Amino acid sequence: MHGLGITMNFKNDIFAKLKTFDINKLKTEYHNHPEYGLINIPEFLPQYIVNLCSSELYNLPVDKMKHFTRKGSCMYECNDLSMTPYQDYLVHALSSTEFIKWLEELTGVKKLIPDPHLVGAGYMKSYRGDTLQVHTDFNWVEEVALNRAVSIIIYFNRGWLEDWGGSLNFYDSKKKKIYSSIKPDSGNMLVWTYKNLIYHGYPDPIDCPDNECRRGIRLFYLTSDAKTDPKNPPHRSLYWFDEKKKLPYDKKTEK
Repeated sequence: MHGLGITMNFKNDIFAKLKTFDINKLKTEYHNHPEYGLINIPEFLPQYIVNLCSSELYNLPVDKMKHFTRKGSCMYECNDLSMTPYQDYLVHALSSTEFIKWLEELTGVKKLIPDPHLVGAGYMKSYRGDTLQVHTDFNWVEEVALNRAVSIIIYFNRGWLEDWGGSLNFYDSKKKKIYSSIKPDSGNMLVWTYKNLIYHGYPDPIDCPDNECRRGIRLFYLTSDAKTDPKNPPHRSLYWFDEKKKLPYDKKTEK
């Protein structure tokens, strides 16, 4: 099939799927979270898109990907769309006006802007023994001078067993209580609103078979906040926690 045809199918089929969801029901669930907007939407993507992206990512050699290892985490990442045509089609569909308007209605966050540079975003995969240590996300994208506002993850794992681990845990603002533990099921989309103390990760090593990997795509949507809170200056994702102050910090900038 011609590349443009696939691109149009991705967009049109995702938009058609959006119309099948009860947006009012989703909004209620999203805003009923105890501290921040959060929802996991099962089977969000059409299955053929999941299959194409899953296969493309599975077969992408790790030596062509970035290796993220902060504080013992291990994840392989790729935001080079020139190497991943199906990722390119999906990113463009999820950066469109139609999808962003739907995302704004779901989250209540207005004037969202997709990140053209995919900073910290794009394809991701992890293997047996890998972890993502609990952290709070970066709040600023220097390349476009915009604030983090909404995050999404879509998973591509078919038949992922809960016993394998890799469920993404979301904690309270004190990093004590787990509010949600999201299993990376095939085609599901996880959405949450950025706040400075949203701790999340899967700190226990993945225990999947050697021929499997936890895989999906992350996209971050931004806003222009001219009134940036001086108590919340720009920072990268924070993987360290001060037990005395009960606050996260960056080992690179704070001694």
